[in-house]
Amino acid sequence: MFEYILIFLVLIFGSISFYYVYERFFMKTQKSDSNLYVAALRDLLDGKQEAAFSKLRQVVTENPNNIDAYIRLGQILREYNKPDRALQVHKDLTLRSDLTRQDKMEILYQLASDYIMLNELKTAEDALEELIAIDPQNHWGFSQLLKIQEKARKWDRAYETALELLKLESNKSKKPLARYKFFKGEELYKKRDYHKARILFKEAVGLDPTFVPAYLAIGDSYYEEKRLEDAVNFWNKLISTVPDQAHRVIERLKKTLFELGRFGDIMVICQNILDHSPKDIEARRMLAEFYEKKGDIDQAREYLEQIIEDFPDEYTSILELTRLYLEKGDRKKIEDLFRTLERRREKMKENPPDKTVKTTSV
Repeated sequence: MFEYILIFLVLIFGSISFYYVYERFFMKTQKSDSNLYVAALRDLLDGKQEAAFSKLRQVVTENPNNIDAYIRLGQILREYNKPDRALQVHKDLTLRSDLTRQDKMEILYQLASDYIMLNELKTAEDALEELIAIDPQNHWGFSQLLKIQEKARKWDRAYETALELLKLESNKSKKPLARYKFFKGEELYKKRDYHKARILFKEAVGLDPTFVPAYLAIGDSYYEEKRLEDAVNFWNKLISTVPDQAHRVIERLKKTLFELGRFGDIMVICQNILDHSPKDIEARRMLAEFYEKKGDIDQAREYLEQIIEDFPDEYTSILELTRLYLEKGDRKKIEDLFRTLERRREKMKENPPDKTVKTTSV
């Protein structure tokens, strides 16, 4: 009986001793590590990167299992323009077998950021695809992947990535996708594969009916195949669909209609443009040229005068009008023109016009 009591007392004493040692040393170390880690995070929030780095190095020395501390160490290194060292820190973490899903996601985020900064875009692309495979809702991953694919001119893959981004953003519009079809078509166009290029250009128009570069390119592809009527018809579609961008197609129409022996059609086309955009410079200048060729110099001058009335700094029209006055020998008109222009410029200096110009870009 005494032996049992003795054993019981020894066990109790041993438990108390173990608890004391655990509390005295292990728990103290754990608390110290936790306090140091919190202090490091506080330094990061306060923008004290160097202080945070020093504390985080101490944390990982005392507790190698603190993955977040390693991640933040690498991040600080990258922010201090040492992406190669940051990459090494983050790559070492991938060798661990006990990583959670969240750990893997965060490490892949950091790896992708390291590779991007190092301009190792193919490896960055692989890391981003792995990140997206784990987290299909990762907007940052998709947006970075899209940038890399655009830079690498991988238009098919960029199209798919952009489509996924639109879904994530609950954006039902397909207009942003048109540019990828266009760029892919452009590559085929440069290889003189006009038919396949045109298919992609038309897909771009289907995605965005106001995508001007695609209209221009479709007409150009028809022109290269000597299908001049088809080219004219498609360029006319641009005028009816996006009338405020019609000036971009006038020179093409002028050249092609001349080849078809239908230069007179340019008058109807320009009038249609002016019905939508009454002050369109290119349309009025083309009409001036048309009437001059017909011998109706007065009508030609009238269109040029209209342009200069609205745009006093439109130098091409000023030169054309001056030439017409000189050919007629009307020096008084020239003097009046330049006096009028000088007065208008003085007024414009006093009341500068709004120089905002509407443009359409790819």
